[in-house]
Amino acid sequence: MAIVEKVIADSILPHGQLSKKPCIISVTGSAEAVKECYRKMQVAQSTIDNPLCMEINLSCPNIPNKPPPAYSGSSLAEYLQILAREETKPGQKRVAIGIKTPPYTYFDQFKTLVDALLASSNPKCPVDFITATNTLGSCLVLSDTEGSPALNSASGAGIGGMAGAPLHPLALGNVKTIREMLDRYPELRDIDIIGIGGVSDQPGFKRMRAVGAKVVGVGTALGREGVAVFGKILGSSKN
Repeated sequence: MAIVEKVIADSILPHGQLSKKPCIISVTGSAEAVKECYRKMQVAQSTIDNPLCMEINLSCPNIPNKPPPAYSGSSLAEYLQILAREETKPGQKRVAIGIKTPPYTYFDQFKTLVDALLASSNPKCPVDFITATNTLGSCLVLSDTEGSPALNSASGAGIGGMAGAPLHPLALGNVKTIREMLDRYPELRDIDIIGIGGVSDQPGFKRMRAVGAKVVGVGTALGREGVAVFGKILGSSKN
């Protein structure tokens, strides 16, 4: 939490505005490890004015001996059930919980997600937001026709996750489908969606909002253009 405290301390925003700005901390690991992260964040929240949010990366391909948990109904249930049992003490500010999902490509994957959320809703679903979507794995860009990878990777094969503009149509489809499925159930309607994937300009931002994203994230464009990209995306739009 020292990094969060430093970011807050170094901010030039006015205090009234700064204290309302949430800090989203992404975590991954086993369900027990995530529970321990959540408990530590709950303790830290008592000394930090800014709302803390924990985003569990259930689309992470780097958990040893496990596929990305968001593709598995039993794995999803394990994470959600263990967090559903966590209680906020009287007078304690609750740390919001989110899950980051991988790109889903067919109906049963969306249904697996929604079924797990419903099963954890006893009486209330522990998830406050869903971040959709992470990169699409097993992608390769070649620099020539001889098979040389244009981008490096840990294995040297150049195979990794696709992000940015090529991901945008799939990300829009995921946000729209998840939003529509959540809205079918009263116990899930309050879950917000952070839409990410290929947003680099104002039309992309508006498309993501139009399909149901409460908040829009920017990654690739930020890395390429720096913070000036936010002015380009927002323009005269304040929504």
